[in-house]
Amino acid sequence: MSKKKNQSKIWAGLSAVGLFLLSKLKFVFALLKVGKFATLISMFISFGAYAIIYGWKFGVALVYLLFVHEMGHLLAAKQKKLPTSPAIFIPFLGAAVGMKKMPDNAKDEAYIAYAGPLFGLLSILPAVVLYEKTGYPLWGLMISLGATINLFNLFPVSPLDGGRIVGVLSPKIWLIGLICIIPILILSPDPIIFLIFLFGLGNWWRNARRDYTVKEGKQTEELLVNEQEEARKLGNELKHYQDMPNFAYIVDHMMDENRVSKDRLIRNLPDGWMLPFFHDKKKLKKDAILTKISLLEKRERLLLVPCKEEALKEEHSTVEEGQQEKAPEQFINELISSYEESLLNEKENVQNEIEKMKNYYVASMKTKVTVLVLYLLLAGSLSYFVVYGNTIMKSHLIG
Repeated sequence: MSKKKNQSKIWAGLSAVGLFLLSKLKFVFALLKVGKFATLISMFISFGAYAIIYGWKFGVALVYLLFVHEMGHLLAAKQKKLPTSPAIFIPFLGAAVGMKKMPDNAKDEAYIAYAGPLFGLLSILPAVVLYEKTGYPLWGLMISLGATINLFNLFPVSPLDGGRIVGVLSPKIWLIGLICIIPILILSPDPIIFLIFLFGLGNWWRNARRDYTVKEGKQTEELLVNEQEEARKLGNELKHYQDMPNFAYIVDHMMDENRVSKDRLIRNLPDGWMLPFFHDKKKLKKDAILTKISLLEKRERLLLVPCKEEALKEEHSTVEEGQQEKAPEQFINELISSYEESLLNEKENVQNEIEKMKNYYVASMKTKVTVLVLYLLLAGSLSYFVVYGNTIMKSHLIG
């Protein structure tokens, strides 16, 4: 009994460490980023942790099962030509593959997610054959463990594989998965399940607010177009005053007006509580004002300040004999052109994000039916092997 209590304490401590590492996942990937050896190093660390508590046989079986599962994801990502980091093993939390670029649509994401549990199913088939031939209980453990891990991964909550698969059907299914997790957390509190619940809640909420985010993006796009027009007008003003001896003072006055406009916007910022859905108009107004402030700061930083510095330099500098000076109008034209290009790039990025967000979960009925059938077949197959493996384990315990 004492030994079990000690193991429970060790498990709780290591789980806490694992949860901390997962919360700093980028740090973990950076720490273990040593080329081709990242997977190998983290694999041995995980094996050592499992072997200390559960024995080396269990450690080998679990690392093997996790490795094959992650190789499924890596192979699928490679087929979709998406760059990934090496598979990284995290003790008592499993393993993970970092996506350096997200798929273009939910269909591709589902394909990559599905490959993990599918390879997980394939990984236990050799154990089934070996058990039928030898009757050795270790193979029964591997069947039960592998099927359970991969079936758990099919739970319809993002970021689990199941959540990423059913996202093609509808991300609203995630809410059903989250509701199902709540009684599990109440009856059997577990830090890993709680962490999955939190991540799942965050992903569901971001999707629930997708329409608002699209509106916000369109609003930003309009403000960027307006800023492009304002930049052209300002450029014409600058070219009109460029030959005046007090040009630097004029630009300084324009900067003061810019700051006054910014202060006015800050004073008009809505305050108080802004509940999602109920106060979306108020929130959009606040976001618009903040975007305008940001654009005014950008205009000053990239347009007015360089123009003033050039004007002051012209006032205090002399041109050496034979040295050709850049015409002030040419300098202003280049400055305006560079500023407009930065606005155009920002607008294109916003447009791309809007289009991706609007169309990410759009799929044909044929695709949805295919994904649903494949998902149910995989879940059914893994459920069968969970029962099969548990039956083997019980028979050996009774015997």
